[in-house]
Amino acid sequence: MEEQHRIKLFVCSDNVLVWNAEDVSFLRDEMRVVGNQIGCLPRFPRQNSFLGLPLLLMPEEVSLLLNKGVADLEKGDNPLETPTQQQIEEYHQLCDESYKEQVELFREERKREIEQNLPKIIDGKKEKRRKEIEEKKKAGEEVDESELDKEITIDVDSIPIPSLPRNHALVQLFTESPWKGEKSGGDMASWNFPSTEKEKIRCRVFQDLWEKGNFLTSGAKFGGDFLVYPGDPGKFHSHYVAICMEHQKNLTPLDLVAMGRLGSNVKKTVVLCSLDQEDHLHQSQRLYCQLVIQLIQPIILLVLSADTTDSANHNACTVS
Repeated sequence: MEEQHRIKLFVCSDNVLVWNAEDVSFLRDEMRVVGNQIGCLPRFPRQNSFLGLPLLLMPEEVSLLLNKGVADLEKGDNPLETPTQQQIEEYHQLCDESYKEQVELFREERKREIEQNLPKIIDGKKEKRRKEIEEKKKAGEEVDESELDKEITIDVDSIPIPSLPRNHALVQLFTESPWKGEKSGGDMASWNFPSTEKEKIRCRVFQDLWEKGNFLTSGAKFGGDFLVYPGDPGKFHSHYVAICMEHQKNLTPLDLVAMGRLGSNVKKTVVLCSLDQEDHLHQSQRLYCQLVIQLIQPIILLVLSADTTDSANHNACTVS
């Protein structure tokens, strides 16, 4: 049986980051976890329209990955240890191999350019030969007119192509240390989310909507907790704005009108999400209740029954 792919999550100043590009791709394609890229692009550092690694995860996304057993949480704010002599040799060997590959690619690219411009090169050589013959005529020297009609052939493989200078070679910038994390058991971090009632509701709502096949991102810009997408956010618009609140919280008509206006302005349906604490010990399945108000933008009321104890949930979100 193929071993399950495990993702390295690094905790840096209470933020959880993913530095590996393959892990980021796996999260989006296989786990439907989007996150938020916050790093600048190496070739375009002076802009913030397009960002790259690392990937910043929401606490709910981290808890989901830990509960599913696909991620390891490590301390990422510790300084790297001084490299060993073996690691230094491996690094220099990697640089040498990269340079040799670039030299071969450079020569192949130059050959392709010569082949593409071969007709222009031949025309240039003919023009040069014609000028030389005319200069000889002007100097009174004897010339062979048949030289102008001789065909010019060029063997691309015989053309000497200079090597790529070492200082012009591309240098690979690592987004993740290739040696960090080789030793297991010493850098594992603990995870105590959720620790409050509000966090517990957010975590349960996020996992439930995710299990229904949705993509979720932060809804802070839209006045909610999450944006709910039917597919990849790069291909779909979000349909819902999820707002998490306590089950016993009193809502005034003004609150409903405000949330209805919110959904209407952003052209999304507002989903009120809550965790039903009264059915904590009796309900084993999730209960849903829809409340559609026709006078304002539709609002859906989502109530989740709690089917796990606090201690079990806490233990599931703890990494030792």
